[in-house]
Amino acid sequence: MEKFKVLIVYPNLSMMLTPSCAVGIFTKILKNKGYIVELFDCTPYDSNLEFLSEPLPVTRAKTLMNSRSFDSSALFGEAKKNLKSDFLEKINYFKPNAVIFSTVVEDTKPQLEELLDVIKHFPKISHIVGGVYTIMAPEQAINYKHIQCIGIGEGEIVIQEFCEAVHSGVHRPTNIKGTWVRTDDGAIIKNPNSPLVDINKYLPDYSLFDDRRFLRPLGAKIWKAVSLETYRGCPYTCTFCNSPAKTVIAKESGQGSFLRRKNLDVLEGEIENMITDYNCEFLYINDDAFMARPRKENLAMAEMLKNFSLPFWFQTRFEDVTTETLEAFKEAGCYRISFGLEHGNEIYRREILLRNISNKKILEKSRIVADVGIPYTINVIIGMPYETRELIFETVELIRAIDSWDALSVNTFVPYHRTVLRKMAIKEGWLDPEKQTTSVIAESILEMPEPYLNSKEILGLVKTLPLYSRLPVNRYSEIKQAEIEDSQDGPIFSKLKEEWYELAYGSNEEDRNLTYQG
Repeated sequence: MEKFKVLIVYPNLSMMLTPSCAVGIFTKILKNKGYIVELFDCTPYDSNLEFLSEPLPVTRAKTLMNSRSFDSSALFGEAKKNLKSDFLEKINYFKPNAVIFSTVVEDTKPQLEELLDVIKHFPKISHIVGGVYTIMAPEQAINYKHIQCIGIGEGEIVIQEFCEAVHSGVHRPTNIKGTWVRTDDGAIIKNPNSPLVDINKYLPDYSLFDDRRFLRPLGAKIWKAVSLETYRGCPYTCTFCNSPAKTVIAKESGQGSFLRRKNLDVLEGEIENMITDYNCEFLYINDDAFMARPRKENLAMAEMLKNFSLPFWFQTRFEDVTTETLEAFKEAGCYRISFGLEHGNEIYRREILLRNISNKKILEKSRIVADVGIPYTINVIIGMPYETRELIFETVELIRAIDSWDALSVNTFVPYHRTVLRKMAIKEGWLDPEKQTTSVIAESILEMPEPYLNSKEILGLVKTLPLYSRLPVNRYSEIKQAEIEDSQDGPIFSKLKEEWYELAYGSNEEDRNLTYQG
């Protein structure tokens, strides 16, 4: 009897780097079941660039002064063109018994639809679509008529039960908790959610990913980086983020607390495997707010990480910074940090974003980071509901006051499903709920009236905010001209960008290029 074959498909924005934890975990689970498992990774494809109307994310970062210069094609290879035909070829070659689509957010829906246009010609192959997209927008996801089944919760248990059922001869399992199923006559069966998993039991296997997918430009170097999840969920309630919705779903479903942390001994074993199996040089910790844990847990985490002498990155919030914990993480190998600032107006931040920290406190915490000596990035979102140009320049003023940052990550607001700000925008009539959600690297889909920002203004400010935040104030009129240039590489913007790079990285071109750590 032939072995049971499972194909994992990973729709992802083109060249969004670092292998997916979820795909790694699913690979491990399915291999342990004795199945033959292969991966179709959509990351190298440019199929959704027209939808994004932007360059590849890795090249766009250079345009918007989010990184040093590097040759992305030399590092990752040229973007692939033929997603649908390559996927068809993969199915015909591998002949899977089951296909698992692991989605990120709804940004990838156009790419997912291309893949489903292929899988619909193979009705005898059982498939399930899961991930953040189907959890947050299940009604929209199941609406695609060729989808057989979607996951509405965590996938670790669901994929096991789904594949076991298919392996036993059930073509379209209809009674698995954590799934919605479309029957042959078009009816939708909505099963209750599955229990939350013990995240200590499931460690990832990244062996199916291309080696180049581990390369991560960060700081001044290119590293062989592996993702690490130390906890799942987030204790904060930011209104632009869909993480709080997971907490709400878990509570409404009677699942308990969505926030769970891995045990230190489990993390230690996972890191040891990363070094042994993938020659890991760098830990890319992808928690929502890494330092949002009790003091003793932070210090214990730092002590454990110090044993490996590996550099690492994480994102967190200024609220959680203390000199003691930051010094401990620096000693453990912290290479750099990303801090979510998002907005510079205290009232807007408190009342609209539900982030209750004063500008004074942010400045105090940023001075601690500077004194400890860890380089850091500030994250900013532009184009949220009710934002005006005046409010944006309060963000600029705060960024200029912080001063000790060395990189800015400026992104367009995206009204993700089940976020408070999405509901707010729909209520105001600024967002068509049926409109395809785009990406943080694309033009805003909000249609706000004056005095609020329109999509063209948002795009111009995303492009020029680093200039406003670093160049002298007497250059603002010139920056405004660059802001309204149609081209991303117009002459005024190009000239100012060169000045910005000299301020940030010096005039020596060699010093401004990323270098490969390994």
